[in-house]
Amino acid sequence: MTVSIQRRAVFAAPALLLAGRARAQATWPERPVNMIVPFAPGGTPDIAARLVAPKMSEALGQSVTVENRAGAGSTIGTRAVVQARPDGYTVLMGSISFLTAPLTMQPMPFDPSEALRCVSLVSTSPYILVVRADSPATDIASFHRMCRERGARLNYGSAGNGTPLHLGAELYKLSMGVDLTHIAYRGSGPALTALIAGEVDMVFADVPGASGFIRAGTIRALATMVQERITQFPDVPTMAESDTRLRDYDVYTWAMLVAPKATPDGPVARLNEAVLRAARAPEIAQRFAELGFDFVGSTPTDGDARLAREKAKWLDVIRRGNIRVDL
Repeated sequence: MTVSIQRRAVFAAPALLLAGRARAQATWPERPVNMIVPFAPGGTPDIAARLVAPKMSEALGQSVTVENRAGAGSTIGTRAVVQARPDGYTVLMGSISFLTAPLTMQPMPFDPSEALRCVSLVSTSPYILVVRADSPATDIASFHRMCRERGARLNYGSAGNGTPLHLGAELYKLSMGVDLTHIAYRGSGPALTALIAGEVDMVFADVPGASGFIRAGTIRALATMVQERITQFPDVPTMAESDTRLRDYDVYTWAMLVAPKATPDGPVARLNEAVLRAARAPEIAQRFAELGFDFVGSTPTDGDARLAREKAKWLDVIRRGNIRVDL
């Protein structure tokens, strides 16, 4: 009799544990969710986070807070999420930089595609090459000429080491055979501020962060960095059409919500539903369009597949350019 009772207890324990986990996931979330943005305010992931967070709070029945943790090309904020408890209460709204920046570092602090799982790709956004309104580069042809003639005396600002704004400029250098000097900032917002202040000559910027300055006439857009002209600035040519050496040039960013790799499917599914519902809300969708976001949305599985493809693409650029950043 005693043995039978013990056996029942042994078999019952895992079942009770699984039932407890199921109940916990069914009632998730039971407290606020912290959404970390690994950049200073003003760039693509920060804008996206602050647009969707209030609507996500409504959908989840718990507040979703936005916290900026900038620095080291996004790896400070990303590392905080990688090291967080995998329970869905700490997530990252990042750009493609959370994937690319660690790949340039020696030693690599973590493998983002192994340490994080996608909740959803929220949107994509093209990059755009901008200069100050008083720049001698009045169009993309004169920009190419200026780079050939002045080379390393020209400074370009980026959102940080290893970010696609950095790698996009390095790809331009490789393609055109020119040299430019890189100045890293703690986000695209600070880089654009530096451009306006005269600290740098150009910025390879994200459209949501730069569009207000372009429309105000403070900075001038010379070329978009994707394959087709964009609806926000249809008169601005693409890099690809400006020179045959740039025919395959295609650089863009995203707003992607990710969580620690071991986060259970239950919280990930709730977060996926909440962020997509928020992004599809008419007032948010309209604001996304105005700012230059292309709403995408994805399943977690599709998002993870995109991470794998982009990792392979940018590792090639990093190796060709011998781009290394020491921690």
